[in-house]
Amino acid sequence: MNAEAESLSRQIMGDAYDAEARGVWPAEVLELCGSLRTLLDSAESQLVEGQHELRRVTGDGKSPVLLRGFPLAAHTEKDEACMLIIMEKIGRERRVVPNQAKEQYRLTSREVEIVKYISEGWTNKEIARHLEISEHTVKEHVRHLLKKTKTTTRTGILAQIFQDT
Repeated sequence: MNAEAESLSRQIMGDAYDAEARGVWPAEVLELCGSLRTLLDSAESQLVEGQHELRRVTGDGKSPVLLRGFPLAAHTEKDEACMLIIMEKIGRERRVVPNQAKEQYRLTSREVEIVKYISEGWTNKEIARHLEISEHTVKEHVRHLLKKTKTTTRTGILAQIFQDT
């Protein structure tokens, strides 16, 4: 289990997660594995990788987690069939521009707002509509951010602003 899976397992298990639960799969993941095992064992299942996927949404309503399970066919008769479980956060994580970045790049409050919306994947047009300003004004703010961060792309802006978070 990698660090991200460990973090998501902790999120799924909530209060039930303690030192003894470290490295233990949540019940929801084990249930998905059971469903995949049933799929792998079914007689009519001539498994072609990539054709089957089982999904479950778990976690609390505030920070749900999508579990995606894929059965993987055995490559030779000696091999056991396997499964791949992917755990993904659902929804956008709200990012706050660190005070250090605000000071380092001398960001205005409007530029901080623009960075927040860029980090959420909004287009210039969406940002303009939401802030009730012209798209041209948003482009000017982005241009200032590019200059201040010495980058050439919106992604570059985010990389500089959030580099230490």
